[in-house]
Amino acid sequence: MQDNWTFEEFSTFAMLYAASVDAEMGVEEETLIKGRVDEATFGKVKAYFERCADIKCIDVLRSYHDKYMADEASRQRLLGAVREVFESDQKYSVFERELMRLFDRLL
Repeated sequence: MQDNWTFEEFSTFAMLYAASVDAEMGVEEETLIKGRVDEATFGKVKAYFERCADIKCIDVLRSYHDKYMADEASRQRLLGAVREVFESDQKYSVFERELMRLFDRLL
């Protein structure tokens, strides 16, 4: 499935990864992500995400770099979506700030 994702599918995957990177996805985070795409897309991408090991997730994110992060505006669009996930519970912790820096380097 992951070979030819739309931006919405890819950004959903990136947001799911961001939401789970601190070991648990909160209700606020999942609600935010669900609100960005239709239910079928969310279900399909989440099912794929749940089968991925951490290293596979990173590989997926990197594999779409040239397609969806080719310029700074596209990159900032995706990073903004990731930041929304971290801020969705109104607690943008030090740990999440460090994760954001990691995403900034990864993407």
